[in-house]
Amino acid sequence: MLFAFFLGAGNIIFPPLAGQLAGENVLPAMTGFLLTAVGLPLVTIIAVAVAGGTWGHLTKDLPVKVATLIAVLIFVIIGPAFASPRTGLVAYEMAIRPFLVDADQLQLTLFSILFFAVAMFFAWSQGKLIDVIGKFLTPALFLALIVLAIAVVVNPQGELMAAQGDYLTQPLTTGFLEGYNTMDTFGSLMFGMLIIDALRGKGITEQKAKTKYLICAAFIAAAGLAFVYISLFYLGSTSATVAAGADNGGAVLSAYVQALFGANGQLVLSIIVLLACLTTAIGLISACSDYFASLTSLSYKQWVVINGIACAVVANVGLSQLITLSVPVLFALYPVAIALVVLTFIRSKLPNPRVAYRSVILVSLLFALIDALKVVGVNMSAFEALPLFEYGMGG
Repeated sequence: MLFAFFLGAGNIIFPPLAGQLAGENVLPAMTGFLLTAVGLPLVTIIAVAVAGGTWGHLTKDLPVKVATLIAVLIFVIIGPAFASPRTGLVAYEMAIRPFLVDADQLQLTLFSILFFAVAMFFAWSQGKLIDVIGKFLTPALFLALIVLAIAVVVNPQGELMAAQGDYLTQPLTTGFLEGYNTMDTFGSLMFGMLIIDALRGKGITEQKAKTKYLICAAFIAAAGLAFVYISLFYLGSTSATVAAGADNGGAVLSAYVQALFGANGQLVLSIIVLLACLTTAIGLISACSDYFASLTSLSYKQWVVINGIACAVVANVGLSQLITLSVPVLFALYPVAIALVVLTFIRSKLPNPRVAYRSVILVSLLFALIDALKVVGVNMSAFEALPLFEYGMGG
């Protein structure tokens, strides 16, 4: 279930294009990507388990209002403002639109309503998520991905091409920053709590047992994600012949799969994308609804409806603007999330955890805001002396 929650639209779209741009430098680029897209989510899930399984446990040394604000911002980003609507939009663009003769806005609207209605249906019964996602949807998704991975390795569609852009001079750091786009570190903070709730629903209440099972789930999900990313990076790096000039990972993947499987290629891709996007949408809607229900008088099911409707609306209007807005927010919040995870592991060794947490989080936020302003286009040349600032990693 955890693997399926993570593997969504961004996870499938970003690696193929990164692989194509990296070309001969695919190995360092992929290593950097794996550090942020697999390593950070794995470590974050373990931190959630070690802390006690809830956001409250993770942020107990921060002021309650600050901890709540950070959580709300993360949930808004991974929920109705960006990540969730993106699952519906990508599912339409990659799995449905290729079968339509004259695609228009009405068809996107109808698909968005249907897609998020199905996601809401599965998210409705929170206690049955493991049974529905883990036992049925995940195996189907993974089977389709294994078929694709084997085909790519057995029958690559081209040779490794020359690296392009930043991947030519700094492939490791470029891949590292590209891994941010999956948003899986944010997702880890929230999905970990969702797994804890699911375990309680299975009658597992002892803290030691919950920690053990959550860490096991984290390693299984990380192994699955690494398998997918390595396959897609290799696919991208050998796509020069079949997907020359593609401007996004979806186009690279679509051209490659059709070259591999012919007329049936689009059907294979549609199954993979639909399952991946749907399982992630279910997880995000469920996680957001669970948290917002804990903050307000509205119930979990009421929030499922609110989030589902919001996602369907955003998937149709203003997504490009939201993408532009989300990038600086990611740069501002990612270092804070990373600092929080690191502090969790060293908390027992801190002489004064409260002071340490507040000062470290404040400093990481200030430096992250500098990076975020740089991304927006503000002249931040005064901070060029900061280590790694030129790579967008000053925070």
